[in-house]
Amino acid sequence: MLALSFMPTSYPYTVEFSYQTTNKNTVFLPDFVPFNDLNTSLESSEFIINNKSGIELRSKVYTSPFSYTSVIEAGDAATKTYAYKNVPAIDEEILLPKLVKILPKVSFSLTKFNLEGKQGSINDWAEFGSWYYNSILNPVSLSTPDIKAEVAKLNLRGTTEEKVKKLYQYMQAKTRYVFVGLGIGGWQPMLPDEVHKKGYGDCKGLTNYMKTLLDEAGIPSYYSVINSNESPVSFDPNFPKMGGNHVILMVPTDNGNIWLENTSQVIAFNHLNRSTTDRNVLSIRNKGIELMNTPSYAGHQNKEILHLKVLLNENNSITGEGNFNYTGSQYDYSLGYVNLSHKERNDALKKQIDVLDLENIEMNNFENDKDKAIIKFGIIFKANNYAKNAGNSMIFRAVPIFSNPVYKIDNKRTLPFELRQSFEDEQKVSFVVPRNYKIDEMPDNISLSSEFGSYQLNFTKIGNEIMVDRKLTINKGLYPKEKYNDYIGFRKQTLNMDNSKILITKQ
Repeated sequence: MLALSFMPTSYPYTVEFSYQTTNKNTVFLPDFVPFNDLNTSLESSEFIINNKSGIELRSKVYTSPFSYTSVIEAGDAATKTYAYKNVPAIDEEILLPKLVKILPKVSFSLTKFNLEGKQGSINDWAEFGSWYYNSILNPVSLSTPDIKAEVAKLNLRGTTEEKVKKLYQYMQAKTRYVFVGLGIGGWQPMLPDEVHKKGYGDCKGLTNYMKTLLDEAGIPSYYSVINSNESPVSFDPNFPKMGGNHVILMVPTDNGNIWLENTSQVIAFNHLNRSTTDRNVLSIRNKGIELMNTPSYAGHQNKEILHLKVLLNENNSITGEGNFNYTGSQYDYSLGYVNLSHKERNDALKKQIDVLDLENIEMNNFENDKDKAIIKFGIIFKANNYAKNAGNSMIFRAVPIFSNPVYKIDNKRTLPFELRQSFEDEQKVSFVVPRNYKIDEMPDNISLSSEFGSYQLNFTKIGNEIMVDRKLTINKGLYPKEKYNDYIGFRKQTLNMDNSKILITKQ
């Protein structure tokens, strides 16, 4: 590394880089993009390919869907030149999509290539997949007597799904994730026997090991390469090239495909997290690659359900107990609790529910249901200063627990915004009013609807209890910049509704 200690005396300033690398691995020809980071503009960038190999070089220009900038193309089959000029920086903005969804790029692929001495062709996905299977996977798809005996010892019974679940949870309990950058440029998995004996591996090794366990049980499965990212990115069906940054396993059954994330010891069976859903994979077969789509979870599957019973106290505090239930992508967010101690869970929960002036909060009965991909837990809490006095009356917020971000109008928005996950929050709250108080005023029932989602808030009086039903639904999508303020307006409305007030008066 070379480092320059430089104190700039004027802004902006330009840094010019020039470097040369030599690499015999021609399967990896980098995409040409203006830049990979926010807040850095580009004056000039040029990419020249001199192809004297006699091998056909394929290229594809992907234009910016938002016309952010474009590539300048020149040259002939032997020498191609691509350039970007005067590309303004992309500033960090709220809900900004990943740069790959904003910027143009040029992709390249040779029809014949080398990877650590392995020669191959990539005229189409089928041809590339056959090479991948025979050169990368098949040489390390080797079982052993120990593995065979271990599977036999599990005494698998029942449906295919039941057998796969038992094998998967056995593998989870036995292994842990450790990155291993070895084997044909880091692309070939560890041998299953190594994972079996050492108890660790990376996504490639653990997936290959899980596949070997299934093979021993007579259950077919497919090693699947994917782009893991919270903003979904898929492979181009019409432009085959080496790619992906993660590996998962697909198991076909009569009742649908089972998808296995093999790097986590705590994730549920047949559940993909938010970084691997809603995109395609390269499913490797002996006769080629099949591009397959991973599941896409709808809002009602990415759900939080909260039931609360809240006792209003005359000193304006509240005491309460309740239960949380999380599924889908909200299950993914809650997995962070799994490996925490009891105290750490309470501390994390207190930070999460910062809308309340919590005196104390206790999480109990925590459960990670790895069969159904549900996280459940109960809470007991006390919060101060919840209500306010107004003479003989008390005024308090109708929704005790909700997220409280700052939503700001932006009339200078330059780029689209992305809501990466659909989700649904459902709350049922029972407020118990002190015996010597009567319920004077409750807000009207409220219903909002927009292309970004919907919101409902309903009130029911039952004796000395007030029942509040709240439901918020958000629709994922990539929305144009012109609609950003419409979205902010919708979220401000939902926030205002969460702050609806209820009035009770001393009798």
